[in-house]
Amino acid sequence: MKRKKSIILPSVIPVRFPAGEELAATMRALPVMRLARALAEWVGDEQIPIADGWQAPGTKLDAARALGLVAEDGTLTDEITRRLNWIYEIAFHAGYLHTEHGAVRRHQGLDTATEQTDAQIRTAWDGALNALFAHGVEDLLPEAINPAPLDFHGIGNFPLLAMLEQHGTATVTELSDEIALGATEGMTPSAAEHAWAAWISKHGDPTRGYLGLAEELGVLKIDGQTVTLTPLGTWAMLGQLHNAHLEHLPGSAELTPYQVLVCRLGMSGEAFGRELECWLTAREPGSAVTELLTEAAAQGDSPLYLRTGVQIAAGIPGDTDEAWREALAMPEVRPYAAAELNRRAGRDFWDNPLPGLEPIHCDSAVIASHGIIAAYEGSKDPAEVASAVREEASRTSEAAMFEKMWRSRHQVAYQALAVIGQHHPDKKTAKAARATLHKASSARLPTAPHGPPPAQRAELRCYGPGEPSGRLLIPSGRLLIFADQSGKGTRLK
Repeated sequence: MKRKKSIILPSVIPVRFPAGEELAATMRALPVMRLARALAEWVGDEQIPIADGWQAPGTKLDAARALGLVAEDGTLTDEITRRLNWIYEIAFHAGYLHTEHGAVRRHQGLDTATEQTDAQIRTAWDGALNALFAHGVEDLLPEAINPAPLDFHGIGNFPLLAMLEQHGTATVTELSDEIALGATEGMTPSAAEHAWAAWISKHGDPTRGYLGLAEELGVLKIDGQTVTLTPLGTWAMLGQLHNAHLEHLPGSAELTPYQVLVCRLGMSGEAFGRELECWLTAREPGSAVTELLTEAAAQGDSPLYLRTGVQIAAGIPGDTDEAWREALAMPEVRPYAAAELNRRAGRDFWDNPLPGLEPIHCDSAVIASHGIIAAYEGSKDPAEVASAVREEASRTSEAAMFEKMWRSRHQVAYQALAVIGQHHPDKKTAKAARATLHKASSARLPTAPHGPPPAQRAELRCYGPGEPSGRLLIPSGRLLIFADQSGKGTRLK
């Protein structure tokens, strides 16, 4: 099995682990594990030659019938054959089947008539997970096709490790990138990009098929384009990493504001709703809003975390106006607090604000930039970047928004332009963003800080016309935005 050279784990993964007996019950109830045991029972104790026995169409047809896998017309289709082969892999790695001297039989001592103990099913399921790691991608490839120079063997752990790095959640697009990373390991970037593009153009992307196999094993849940590790999957992956030290979530009422943000990003809406409801019962609404907005400001280096904190706070019912007014003193969340207070008064922050709650000249650029970067941070999906650009430019035009961004002299605006320039799917829009960024780098303008150290946060501001000039330096290379911007992660090699 291949391993990523290093991964960066967040300090918190938002999952609550069931007790050991619950995990075992979950494993025992998985249909694919029951099918694997049923296949072992069908094979029995008499050895079946693999080459001219198990591989024979007649044998596989009999096995498929025994497992209830045959088509309505009783035939053995390619899809059913692939399915049967995968169940065989599960049964073998789970220890239900034993092979030697070119023959296969039921593993000695396996009693298929009796439910396995908790320890036995955990051992069997762990073996089945190894089948996913080793063969979960390569078994989906067309038969008799040599994938070289790509190598799909042993990369089934790559997507799951990527999800672990991102608090247990990722998009299908991100996981496709991880499979590509594993399949092209050792290749130069240009060769890898060309080889992967050629493969999916001709044979399709195996990501969805792989995710289906992983979901069958109870490792993850798929909801449209969003994929989330289950408690079972998280437990298993941490075990693969030798139980890497992470914070365990306390009781819902004792969650820190940072943990609340992480839960919102990594849990399903329903699960987070339960956590938040319990968390709010332990504090006054105003105090809850203050805690969340303070944490959002502290996470200012990550627009995704910042906006998540603001969004949770905005949804808290009760008397919270004073908390939002106090938040005006925090530069990182000031425009969001002013917008929320205007909304509550029936005013529009941009067109009809209350006196004292007006936007300053760089607010539109900063908020738009936050939205675009947060969309990228949260999905790595070019379509989401395009959607965010359309939404943030809805009150004006993309060209006007880009102009405001570079003239704001704000570092986060330049980061947003870099994201658009690299990841926007429309070539014309991406080129316009890059041209705007080049204009900014060529101008002798000061830059407003973004995400300064705590001691400097009180000085966060936008520079106005006529202030001292400086030279803007925009780093070259790829813009990397990690899931955990706090620096509290654990690096594992």
